[in-house]
Amino acid sequence: MLFFLSQSYAQEVVSPPDKQLSIKFSPQHLFVNGLHLYAEKLPEPGGRHGFVLSPRLYVGNSKTVDVLAGRNWEGEEESEVRGYGAEVQHKIYLNDYASPYDRRVYLAYGANYHHFNVEFEREGWVRETDPEGLEVYRHRMRPFHEKINRVGGVGLIGLQVPAAEGVLLFDFYVGAALKKSSISTDYSQVRYDRNAFDFGYSGLHFVSGITLGVAL
Repeated sequence: MLFFLSQSYAQEVVSPPDKQLSIKFSPQHLFVNGLHLYAEKLPEPGGRHGFVLSPRLYVGNSKTVDVLAGRNWEGEEESEVRGYGAEVQHKIYLNDYASPYDRRVYLAYGANYHHFNVEFEREGWVRETDPEGLEVYRHRMRPFHEKINRVGGVGLIGLQVPAAEGVLLFDFYVGAALKKSSISTDYSQVRYDRNAFDFGYSGLHFVSGITLGVAL
């Protein structure tokens, strides 16, 4: 009798509380000076629907994006990018949520918006005042700006894997994304729209990645 009572008490003690929220980040976006955070309202026990809000911030140079987009051969100094954005997602888990220990397969869809301001240096005409007070034009390296507004949608299939008694979460996903960018520039041509890795890309492309975080 005492054995069964102690065993029941032990199970009650180690049983984790239901998690209501998870906070994650995307490590692969750190390589392009981007910080993607994900806050998800977890499904209730027995539920299958999760809702995600993902704010994004970009600050730093564009070296990695330049390499992936094929701009590194131009021999220019690194560009600087400042940007922000957000995405909302609806997740549909395909297996029941019985406990935080469960691995869960899910489908997800969402919509996003991003704004980027990229500054880079190229040769161009600059109006200057010479020592005699006359305004002259000189052809030299000067800064240019490209502003990008991008909207998009995404569809994913993923696997969420818990660890450390359900506190740590590893989320692996693959899918497709559709992007549409509106770009303005004071350079002679648009520069940041070369391929799916670029800030101003428009089109359909494959996506994959991982997010890491904790359940609260």
